[in-house]
Amino acid sequence: MFYASPAQPPEDEKTLLCYGVENAATVRLEPPVDRVWPTATRCFQIPTRAATYTLTAEHGSDRVSQSVTVTPVSPKVKLLEVSINKLEFAPGEKATVCYKARNAVGVTIKPGVWIEPHRPDLGCVSDQPQRSTTYVVTATGARGETDSERVTARVK
Repeated sequence: MFYASPAQPPEDEKTLLCYGVENAATVRLEPPVDRVWPTATRCFQIPTRAATYTLTAEHGSDRVSQSVTVTPVSPKVKLLEVSINKLEFAPGEKATVCYKARNAVGVTIKPGVWIEPHRPDLGCVSDQPQRSTTYVVTATGARGETDSERVTARVK
């Protein structure tokens, strides 16, 4: 057996290369990233970068090779924090909804008006809700994936 876990890792996550051989006298890995030896099962961490690894097991004149390709992808988008300045408001009182995000290329907060400056990793909107309002914060990643959270301002 020979595989990478995961084979398409986010750039900011760890990658394992796992192998297992039977009846082999020697084992070789190209490109070499760690020492290998004949064993039924072994996994080790490898650099998370694009590469094709080839494992070759030999016993006498018999040789078996298998390759696996690691293809990193953009890191997953994650909302780290969504906050509101308080939970209960009088009608028309100012509400501020803020976020912190990781690996976002864009963020929306609806409803509300942006408070400048705002960036994909952090920002705030301001609103004056007349009735209880739920704000939806949606962060979008480079591959189009999203992470959303909601926070509600209750108007008394």
